[in-house]
Amino acid sequence: MAECPVNNENLTAANPQQGAPNNGIINNDTKGITGGVGTGGGSYFDVNKITAALKDYNAINGVINQMLGYDFKWFRAVPQQRSKDVIFQEYTLYNVEECPLDVKAVIPAGQVPDSKYTFDLMGLEYEVPFELQIDKRYWESIAGFGTAPQKKDIVYWPMANKLYQVESSYLFRGFMEQETAWKINLRKYMPEAARREGNALKDTIDIYTVSTEEIFGGQIQADVEKLVDDKQMSAMNGTSQDKYKKYDTELKTISKSLSIYGTIVAQSFYDMQTPIWYDAITYNGSDIINSTTDRSVLAWISPRTIPSIHKEYDVTSITPIISSMDPSLMYAYDPSTFSAANYAITISSAINLSQIQINSNIVISRPGALNFYAKIVAISDNPLTFYCVINPFVLEDLLDIRTDWATQKGYKMMIKNPISILDGINDFGDHVLSVNVYANQYIAINYGHAYSNDDAYVVKLDDKLSDDEWYGIVVNIGNTWGQYNVYVWKKHDTDKNAKLQNIFYETLRLYPEDIGVNAYTINKSPSYLTNIRLFRATVEEERQANELLSYFSKDGDQLIIGDNADTIMKLPYITKQR
Repeated sequence: MAECPVNNENLTAANPQQGAPNNGIINNDTKGITGGVGTGGGSYFDVNKITAALKDYNAINGVINQMLGYDFKWFRAVPQQRSKDVIFQEYTLYNVEECPLDVKAVIPAGQVPDSKYTFDLMGLEYEVPFELQIDKRYWESIAGFGTAPQKKDIVYWPMANKLYQVESSYLFRGFMEQETAWKINLRKYMPEAARREGNALKDTIDIYTVSTEEIFGGQIQADVEKLVDDKQMSAMNGTSQDKYKKYDTELKTISKSLSIYGTIVAQSFYDMQTPIWYDAITYNGSDIINSTTDRSVLAWISPRTIPSIHKEYDVTSITPIISSMDPSLMYAYDPSTFSAANYAITISSAINLSQIQINSNIVISRPGALNFYAKIVAISDNPLTFYCVINPFVLEDLLDIRTDWATQKGYKMMIKNPISILDGINDFGDHVLSVNVYANQYIAINYGHAYSNDDAYVVKLDDKLSDDEWYGIVVNIGNTWGQYNVYVWKKHDTDKNAKLQNIFYETLRLYPEDIGVNAYTINKSPSYLTNIRLFRATVEEERQANELLSYFSKDGDQLIIGDNADTIMKLPYITKQR
């Protein structure tokens, strides 16, 4: 085959495939490259023989590392050989060397990370990612041949006064795929259970660093106490080992959820009519309230009228008592309160007097707005008459409705105890802090010693509370601002987002006073009751709805009483099983 004439042409700009004459690099006889880098003195270019360039590159890399590198203190975390896990291919325990290595490391492009901090669920964090590069041969000259920066190493940067730990590292291959440098990602130092640090290192870290716990430890602990309050969450609540309260043996709980537009407010509630004794629940512990501290009482109540217990009797007359009464004419009376009687109520219906006790409470009402309560202090049986004490606040309200309220016809009387929300008793048996609901319409608050056994402060709701409906009651006792607040909430009729609506609010004058409560109790009453809470501070109106909707209070650190009416377990407590 004839030779192609093109192959004999010289390399020119017009014919780049062929070499130009008298070219020092191109050998026209062998058609090879001579005298160049990587030829090794031979005629052909060989990419595998550029060792001189590699040595130059590595030398430059090491010089740059020492010239431009920042000083770091490097504490190596050495894995324990006996902690080797061949399944997960990792070591589970590490020992940190006591003596740090003085290492220089290059920050890529000289971009020193910003000093700003970020805060997430894990705490404070430096700006990430933070990358370092360390020449491989330089590292081995300091740490030893075959070693490497590795995860869990502790790194201190003196210039920035920051403590880091290695999150990951890998060996970077640079020029000609040669191992040149370690690339290391750092994150903020965090103590780890798998990494054992010497006492000297721990002490040094404590001296020169400030932890999140030191800065926010008190606040974090306070938040934890709010969320995990033992009064609400103890596994022993409702058992014989309950350390916060004692129950009447016959008190029953009903395991039924109170749900408001999908929000579970309570999962059970007390049936307060079931106890045998008057003190249905007694809470352990005392309480000292001075004139510069506040309290607030919250609870969910559902009034009840039980036909077999709460029978109605026809009232024939209601007469004010003007002159003193003769105790000898009485069937029964209370000597301590007999003289306080201000009205006599006569009924025509037959009644078993053995079922009526002195100091029982009665409810008198007729169709319309006239509805009130009174306390029996004496009884005469011919005709059957109850001599009662009607609270002055109640009398004032009755007179505002009708001045002739006592002569109206159609009254019915019912023997019915008030709904007891909380009753605080001092060492002498005085009711120095109590909240009761009378006649489904009056909220009576006792506070202090001057009127401890009388309903000294009474507010009347605009409308009666309906039986078998749930209501949230909030009473603020503000010694620091000299006022009571009374709020009543119920399920919102239409607004599923708001869930609750306020149906009553009133403020009363309070005279601050120092009192001591020996024990808090809740008394037998015709009601269901749940989520009883007594706080060391008042609850502002904007927070009340959220508090009432919360199954567990988020302010557990402020709770004196936190009773969610947990189901009562009457089984014996067994400590050990055999």
